[in-house]
Order: sequence, then structure tokens, then C-alpha cells
Amino acid sequence: MRGVAALAALLLAGCHAAEEGNDSAKSGEWALILDAQGVVFRRGEAEYRRYPFGSPRAEVEAMAAEIYGDGAGRRTSNPECGAGPMEFTAYGPIQLNYQGGQLSGWLAERGAMALTEEGIVPGITRAQLDRQRGVRLIEDSTLPGEFEYATPGGGRIGGVLRGSGDDAVVEVLFAGANCFFR
Repeated sequence: MRGVAALAALLLAGCHAAEEGNDSAKSGEWALILDAQGVVFRRGEAEYRRYPFGSPRAEVEAMAAEIYGDGAGRRTSNPECGAGPMEFTAYGPIQLNYQGGQLSGWLAERGAMALTEEGIVPGITRAQLDRQRGVRLIEDSTLPGEFEYATPGGGRIGGVLRGSGDDAVVEVLFAGANCFFR
């Protein structure tokens, strides 16, 4: 977990260092960690706020405002998702998914300033991903390059690779309910 903390601090530092001129880990900034069972907001080495799937949207978005700023999230919805009607709040390349006013999933695209508990971020190569977690390609998926891996806690995180072989790039990571048409 110490490696994840360091990576989270580096990711967050990239967001704020230019505007603040200091290390965000020292300034007490929050970082977002994507989890197979929800999302975790982390500050420093010991302060966590975990929001598992099923957490109220208002609580999750209030915490997200601590990172991204009030009103930074772009809200949309889709009444025709395979999992049923969904609402979304996007913070740049990170999307939090909601059903019935509760957190139900997330999706992170390349450029997302967030990582999984395993330290995986969109943009790494298949070779890097294989070194960190064993992945299983989903055969016959309607999403070309779809894969999944098991987390240490027994959950599953999915994603999509673009390209082939060890140089293929993780374009998207996701967990929970998402609005994919299969």
C-alpha cells in the first residue's frame, strides 16, 4: 500500500504543484483511489474516506468537490443502459455512475488523475499491467480489447486495451455498473 500512496501523491502533485508550488502530499490534498467495490478518497498516509457502491450520490459528490471544486462535475444521464437507467458525474476523464441516487460504478479513461488500489492507471501498457496483476482477456466481448483482473480483496476491475501484444495500452478502467451496450 505504501507504493500506492507514493503514486497517489505523485499523481496529485502533478495536478496541483504548478499552481501551489509545493508537494500536495504535504499540503493535505485529497487523492482519489478507484476500488473494485467503490471509491476511496485519501489524504496523507492515514486518512481515508471510503464510499462503497450503494453510497448516497450527495455524499460522494460532496467529497469529490474537495478534489475537483464545487460545480466541477458534469452531470448527464442515460435511461437506456443495459443495467437500467443511470446518471453520471464526470470530472474530466473520471466518471462516477449512479442508479437510484446511489454510487453504482466508475469509469476512468486515459489522463485520469486517479489510480486503483493496486497502483494501476489508464495509460500503462499490457506488459506493465501483467507485471502488477494477471489479466484475463474477455473472449467474444463486444468491447474490443476488454480484460479483467482480480483484486487482492476478491473484487474485479475491468478495462479495455488498445493495440496488441505487450505494447497495448490500457485505455479505460472500470468497476461496478457501467453503461455498456453488449
